[in-house]
Amino acid sequence: MKKKLYREVKLKDGTILPKGMTVTVTPGHVDNGEYVSMFANVVTPEGRELKLRYSSVFEPPSVRQLEKWEWDGYCMTPSGKKVEPDGHDSEGYPSWLRILGII
Repeated sequence: MKKKLYREVKLKDGTILPKGMTVTVTPGHVDNGEYVSMFANVVTPEGRELKLRYSSVFEPPSVRQLEKWEWDGYCMTPSGKKVEPDGHDSEGYPSWLRILGII
């Protein structure tokens, strides 16, 4: 999915990805096909491939929103789909509760 960075991201090598930069984001996964909950695969307009925390690309939900989801028995993913609190959506994006390490 195409996404604009919601904040400036500074990489270890000193490169800065500016707020508002449009990047391509896919769910992070390891070689055996399992999804990784904390990191997304990001491709910059220049073609650079990075692994970034979801919370660097997507604005995380508030604590109040997380509490509501926990109470309601479902959670949202960064792609905006409803899933079980410990689940992944059909595209492979994990729930925010998994991303943030709450589950």
